[in-house]
Amino acid sequence: MKKELQNKLSRYTAAAAAIVAASGANAQIVYTDPQDVSVDDDADANGFSVVGLDLNNDMTFDFIVAARDTTVGGSRIRFTVAAPYGTASAIAGETPSAYDYALALNSGDMIDNTLNWIAATNTMAYNVDSANPYNENWNGVTDKYLGLQFTVGGNTHYGWARLDVQAIGDVFTLKDYAFNASPDQGIEAGQTAGLLMEQMESMVHFVNQSDNTVKVVISSALTGGKISVVSASGAVVSSSAVEGESFIVDMNGLAAGIYVISAEFNEGAMTKKMIVH
Repeated sequence: MKKELQNKLSRYTAAAAAIVAASGANAQIVYTDPQDVSVDDDADANGFSVVGLDLNNDMTFDFIVAARDTTVGGSRIRFTVAAPYGTASAIAGETPSAYDYALALNSGDMIDNTLNWIAATNTMAYNVDSANPYNENWNGVTDKYLGLQFTVGGNTHYGWARLDVQAIGDVFTLKDYAFNASPDQGIEAGQTAGLLMEQMESMVHFVNQSDNTVKVVISSALTGGKISVVSASGAVVSSSAVEGESFIVDMNGLAAGIYVISAEFNEGAMTKKMIVH
């Protein structure tokens, strides 16, 4: 491996991590807990303040949440909206009076195919001249959940994102998000089953080697292991059972692109994002 590629892989391996937590045979929860992202008035050229959601950590946004403070017809209008980012995503919502409103789910609510899914921009909060005239679901809420649906490699997955939104309508905080890696399986709002990130990071280590391979060092306390390499399109490039306390992942011969090495165990799992040029 060229030194430049080795350095790039090292940086991506160190920077990109997610939790895949096992919760029974039908649930593998990929949980991401970034630092809280608060949006106030840091607007782009179009006047919007935007945060992207990359649920499966493939470096491509699946959804965006955007806020704006503007003036229309002499009225000051402030709002927050959630939108699919691409044609294969949708948001759990309702359509009173033919307008799309994102649901503000509670912890423990089931997110699956029984919800109403809207593949369009959904209003979350709305404020006109310091009033909330339309009783949007998200004005002045704490620890509510967006229900999310998206497609990877032809498979449908369900997830959530937890946010606070102030009553004024255009100030929100993204706290964390997760999705069920098992296709077509639902997820409860707030579900993060399995070991904590800090615990898994202390038990699974990814080490770049000079011969185009990655060595995965595994704690003996983890059982039932499997190592998989998955492409950005969701295709499984390779998958093997883990034997012993180390495993070699061969990156030779892979086409240029983004890959995820997933180390899954009965107790939980770790994934590391890789890039190959």
